[in-house]
Amino acid sequence: MADNTPADDFPPLETERLVLRGLVLDDTDFVFRHFSDSEVTRFLLDEDPLTLRSQAEELIGTYLEPNGQTFNRWGIAQKADGALIGTCGFHKWDKRHRKAEIGYDLAPEFWGRGLMAEALREIIRHGFDRMQLNRIDALVYTENTRSVRLLETLSFQEEGLLRDYFFARGRYFDHAIYSVLKKNKA
Repeated sequence: MADNTPADDFPPLETERLVLRGLVLDDTDFVFRHFSDSEVTRFLLDEDPLTLRSQAEELIGTYLEPNGQTFNRWGIAQKADGALIGTCGFHKWDKRHRKAEIGYDLAPEFWGRGLMAEALREIIRHGFDRMQLNRIDALVYTENTRSVRLLETLSFQEEGLLRDYFFARGRYFDHAIYSVLKKNKA
């Protein structure tokens, strides 16, 4: 049996208002602007904010490498104008155990419009149906109440607290672990 390419596993997806597509080098300006924004990166404690455009190119390059990917990132674009407004995707895809971790971020000017819930519903559906996942995890900084509410809206359940899980900005941060199982999807 031949291995699937990332394009097979992570094709473009559509929702009512959004197109989720792979990031390309032409997205460098957006990625740099987005991931250097202190509001966007506030809760991305395992990543430092970008300070150089070349870091954005490097980040995109990791998603373009086709060999043995256990992660992906879709750019979230508005259907109306094609403008990128955020990203979402899977990390730590374990095919044997049929699980992955979800990650997401959205430009602050688009918060509170239900766009991330719309995008995540689609990638969760894709994860369970196409990637044959049984479990999707999410690690959330405990003070990120917006993200916690979003996950709960999407049928994720809190499983526990990971104490001092990330060291960033000179201190340790707790994270909660959430999951949704295929049999419990909304």
